[in-house]
Amino acid sequence: MNPEEYARMHALETDYWWFAGRRAIIESLLREAMAKPRPPQELRLSSASRLLDIGCGTGANLEMLRRAVGPKGQLAGADFSPLALDFARRHESQNSSRKTSLLRADALRLPFADGTFDVVTMFDVLEHLSDDTCALQEIGRVLRSGGALVLSVPAYQRLWSAHDEALHHFRRYEFQGLKRLLHQNGFDGLRLSFAMSMMPPIAWLWRRYILPFKPRRPREAKRHSEGGAVLPAVPPIFNRALIEYLKMEGRIIPHRPLRFGTSLVCIAFKKAM
Repeated sequence: MNPEEYARMHALETDYWWFAGRRAIIESLLREAMAKPRPPQELRLSSASRLLDIGCGTGANLEMLRRAVGPKGQLAGADFSPLALDFARRHESQNSSRKTSLLRADALRLPFADGTFDVVTMFDVLEHLSDDTCALQEIGRVLRSGGALVLSVPAYQRLWSAHDEALHHFRRYEFQGLKRLLHQNGFDGLRLSFAMSMMPPIAWLWRRYILPFKPRRPREAKRHSEGGAVLPAVPPIFNRALIEYLKMEGRIIPHRPLRFGTSLVCIAFKKAM
């Protein structure tokens, strides 16, 4: 993507209801993990946690993650795109007095030693990778024993549409399929839930009756372009209302998983050695 597209992405990730609401849900999951003791094989986040955000993009989530690791924690962000990282560094220099390590990395070959991190986060990135099994094995390698993976992915393969093609997705995930994939790659103690619970009927109608009639772009087209990856403009009052609704979901999910939604979110723990 060109710099203008990354600037647009960052503006969306900062303020648009879907991104801001997802961030609120993830922050609730992290806060819950910090607040309550866990069994010995699992992680209780502390102020000395070392956290890696894979696919950090333009850096809109870094402030939230910095709050999660606390003032003594260490935060690193990795992305494959140099342009995204440049934007993230600019954002960091303008908005944070604390240093975040930002580096270019391939999620299938992470440049870190075994057991480097206490927590790895990956927000709507796994579906972009050609080999999700390899990616989860790499995450398991860089996590310490008992470390946590905090993950979000799009749900329901039957909702596949031009939106996914424009975003260069390889797949969407089913609840049981994601649970099985995580177990097969060395994670247990799952807290897995749907999210965005108000979205399935809206998404189905949009993708069934509107997207098919919009002009498509080829697979190499820009992400978030008008050719398929559609994030409709929302009046500010509705944007705020949707964010508040998703904050409510964030308060519910750590205690009672939701049974439907267009996203899946989870905390999974690396099996203790």
